[in-house]
Amino acid sequence: MALFEKTLADAALQRQRSIRGQKLISYDQTVPESTAMGNMRWYLHPELFDATTRSLYFHELAIAAGEHTGRLQTQGGHIHYVLTGRGYSDLDGTRHAWEAGDVIAIPIREDGVSYQHVNDGPDEARMLVVWPNFDSALGPEAGVEMRILEVASGYEPDAD
Repeated sequence: MALFEKTLADAALQRQRSIRGQKLISYDQTVPESTAMGNMRWYLHPELFDATTRSLYFHELAIAAGEHTGRLQTQGGHIHYVLTGRGYSDLDGTRHAWEAGDVIAIPIREDGVSYQHVNDGPDEARMLVVWPNFDSALGPEAGVEMRILEVASGYEPDAD
């Protein structure tokens, strides 16, 4: 098949996915994951094929009281909405306090950024995290190596 015809076929598949895809994803349908970045529940991800869109990465991040996420190096462009709790984020060595109702916008920088969230409150902090899925055009790293610089407190990697 010629590349142009493959492009048309891929577009038709995406259109059908949007028509038939899941339009509502409830909390109960998500699966908790312990990752080097912390405890996550994914709503949208390129590997989740049932959703109407694969254009965003979207998950909930939970941080227990007194704990912290991993420290991530990334291109930036991640948006966090704080649902519950309070704490601070270390963005390239600068501390930024947050609480429920705040939005944390990780800037896009040519050389990338590193950040980590810390829950210094008495209760679990939860945030929604979203960034665009530019993988097909730029790859998941979008020009800067994405890697965990420090794992989340309490993280225990699987023995697999």
